[in-house]
Amino acid sequence: MPQDQKRRQKALERKEKRRKQKRAASQRGYGGLQPVLRTAARWPIYECLVTKEWQDTMTLTQVLVVRRSPLGQVAAGLFLVDLACLGVKDAFPAVFDSVAEYNQKLRHRTTERQAMVPADLNLAAKIISESIAYARKLGFAPHQDYAPTSILLGNANPDACDVPVPLGGKNGKPFFCSGPYDNVPRIMAQLERAVGPGGFDFLIGMPQRPGWVEEEEEGEETDFDDGQ
Repeated sequence: MPQDQKRRQKALERKEKRRKQKRAASQRGYGGLQPVLRTAARWPIYECLVTKEWQDTMTLTQVLVVRRSPLGQVAAGLFLVDLACLGVKDAFPAVFDSVAEYNQKLRHRTTERQAMVPADLNLAAKIISESIAYARKLGFAPHQDYAPTSILLGNANPDACDVPVPLGGKNGKPFFCSGPYDNVPRIMAQLERAVGPGGFDFLIGMPQRPGWVEEEEEGEETDFDDGQ
């Protein structure tokens, strides 16, 4: 095996090892956090924000659901939503001791990525749920951290919201724009199985669509439904 190929292989192995370690640490951490999140799901909504241009399906959408306890503790769930193809691409919950800590560690950097506006909780839940339903029809499951994060949606009722949620690309077809951590061959193959080679549009090898600035090594591959 040529030296450059060996170096590349070793680099990929190191990256995969770090990815697995981070995934395991994340799962352990969220597992310990779930009792707190279940309690937090009953706290009053402090704020709910969505990307200002969320109806533009060519742009990734952020949804931020935040609850505050009577004692001032804050629990937040952040969702990255792809209405054009993959559904919930990423999600994570977090708990903070105060509003000030939440503002400093999460809100500020989230709103820096995109302009965000206040939204009704039911609309936020509808954006999330309809993106997941659309993606599942194509064979894609939501990100593994959606489950613990979704606890913070609490008693949201998407069906009570009459605002339509657009899905698919500009022409109504699924639109896949590859990000830096997407498993492009798997996603393309799944789309071909789901809708055929001409049934979707795509843009490969481009930077992540606006909406979520991921740090190196922190991205996860898209999860696929079992049996796909």
